[in-house]
Amino acid sequence: MSHLKERKEKICLNCNTDLAGRYCHVCGQENLEPKETVWHLVTHFFNDITHFDGKFFETVKLLLRKPGFLSAQYVSGRRASFLNPIRMYVFTSAIFFIILFSLRGPKEFVNFNEREGKRGLVELERVKLKQDSILTHSDDKDDREDAERASMRYKLRIAAVKHVYGDSTDRKFTDDELDLAVIQDMTDSLQRGDVPQVVKNRLSQTIKERQNNQNNENLSFFGLNRGYRTVEAYDSAEQRLPEDLRDGWLKRATAHKLIHLQESYRADKKAFKEHLTENILHSFPKILFVTLPIFALILNILYFRHKKRYYYVDHGIFAIHVYCATFILMLMAILMNKLSDTIGVGWVKIISMILQLGIWFYILIYLYKAMRGFYHQGRFKTFVKYFITCCLSFIINLIVFVLFMVLSVISLG
Repeated sequence: MSHLKERKEKICLNCNTDLAGRYCHVCGQENLEPKETVWHLVTHFFNDITHFDGKFFETVKLLLRKPGFLSAQYVSGRRASFLNPIRMYVFTSAIFFIILFSLRGPKEFVNFNEREGKRGLVELERVKLKQDSILTHSDDKDDREDAERASMRYKLRIAAVKHVYGDSTDRKFTDDELDLAVIQDMTDSLQRGDVPQVVKNRLSQTIKERQNNQNNENLSFFGLNRGYRTVEAYDSAEQRLPEDLRDGWLKRATAHKLIHLQESYRADKKAFKEHLTENILHSFPKILFVTLPIFALILNILYFRHKKRYYYVDHGIFAIHVYCATFILMLMAILMNKLSDTIGVGWVKIISMILQLGIWFYILIYLYKAMRGFYHQGRFKTFVKYFITCCLSFIINLIVFVLFMVLSVISLG
């Protein structure tokens, strides 16, 4: 109900029907003064999206506290007291993915995946100091020899990074990149010295080969491109083979696509990873939207003996409520983790970790509890169907994810 003043005239402004109360019995419009303030417009907007008058929060409370209850109420016809399932799915999924993508973008996902095995100047200097300490204090001759070799290796790497990339770089390096920097540093030193041109050329060629190998390794998919740098080279090699040994149309089309990608991103491997990660991340809402009716179909098959009691749409409503609850619970866990990282206090992190584990465990058992609350079957039957549903859903989600991943790679070209 709006907080605007009710009109004295008892005629509906929308359909001119004579009114007997606050609402029109023909079109349902509330008989209010048409003049509105800015505040009324804002509150009306939030009311339309979330039913901010209490319906949204009441729906969420029942959704989380009583799994399966809302679906049973909706199927039985009691609907006006709760938020519409479709509207709730759109709202919760939108909020979930907006917050998720705002907290961690594609670049952060790429950096997270690449962080392992990469070291910067600070880490390199720390390792060198550790090796120097072993060299100074160890009584074992073999340990001292190993530490001396390691210390010299890291000394060369540190000097090479400072020479090639600068003293204050925050960049992280793999072992291959560090070795390449050492070669580059040695080449620059030799170029300034009295060294035969043949040696200089050979070192320059070595650097180019190492760079090309790094690019090719990062943009090869299952070996399908087999090292071809251009589509023409691949097609020429295929033409020289007997017809029965040539690749089929699917493998040929895949190879063409991969070679194009390699040509496009050879100079910037990181851009390829970022674009691919971004495409995959933004595919998740589509994947969930596609798998939701399939999830409902699985339930429809498992409960085929109750087809007179539950129609496919009823299973769909149940699936929507399960998805909404999962969105909300996962969002709670993500925000809790972000909050503990921001505060950075030890005891806060411990409490947050315990609560997050509780939330993830509840997500794990939520479907079972919801199936019990909605279908009202025994524990054993429900657990068996819960297990089958989880297995089939995992397989189907994996297949759909792979399909969307392939489409993401294709769309990059």
